[in-house]
Amino acid sequence: ADELTFVLGPALVGILASLVAPWLPLALAAVLTITLVPAFAVHHTHKAVPLNRGSASSRTATRIPAAVVLPVLAMVAMGTFFGSAQAALSSFSASFATSEIAGVLYAVMGLSSAAAALSVAYWPRRFTPAARWLVSAALMTVLALLLLVPGTLGGMVAVLLVLGLPVGPMMVTVFAIGGLVAPAERLGTVMTALASGIVAGTALGAAVGGQLAQAFGYQAAFAVPVVAAGGLLVLGALAAVVLRKRHQ
Repeated sequence: ADELTFVLGPALVGILASLVAPWLPLALAAVLTITLVPAFAVHHTHKAVPLNRGSASSRTATRIPAAVVLPVLAMVAMGTFFGSAQAALSSFSASFATSEIAGVLYAVMGLSSAAAALSVAYWPRRFTPAARWLVSAALMTVLALLLLVPGTLGGMVAVLLVLGLPVGPMMVTVFAIGGLVAPAERLGTVMTALASGIVAGTALGAAVGGQLAQAFGYQAAFAVPVVAAGGLLVLGALAAVVLRKRHQ
């Protein structure tokens, strides 16, 4: 669900802004926030979860381990990858048509990314989360370099379609490892931190990528996703060490 929303959202924004009006995506976002957030908050399913009324000492006994920092930082890197890719694609598409089609280009990566993310459930168990992290991050780093190659919209579509293949599994794997290293009592807090990391990283990536695109062109902005993917690879190596120690 997270993968689909982070990819289909920008695509929908680009389509509505280019075909209808630039203000329409913002208006729809406001309507969705006003209606769906309260509906979720008061949904009857919250009654199915028993309220834990443990003592104050028991609530403060469980601490979040330092290992949780690794998947949180990984989600920041994922968000940086997403945000900078959007900014760079906006600059790239503006050189051919209008920047609004960047959302459509971004959705191409989302198609393969979402399909690959769904396929993770069928991967063999011997392909451990740590190994999936390293392989996915390495592929993201190598394939992100291809963003510097295309000079046409068709070429960029092909690159984005291939680039999306490791992106979905990468996000699924980081969430899975976050669940592994988080205490059961703090799982909700850790999952919230992971989702917030994507949001913060997206803002950071969009800001840095946008500045580079404005100052030096879209090719300079495409360097940010490469660096973000490289950061994921480094964090994956550290996570592999941490997980190995936990199982010893």
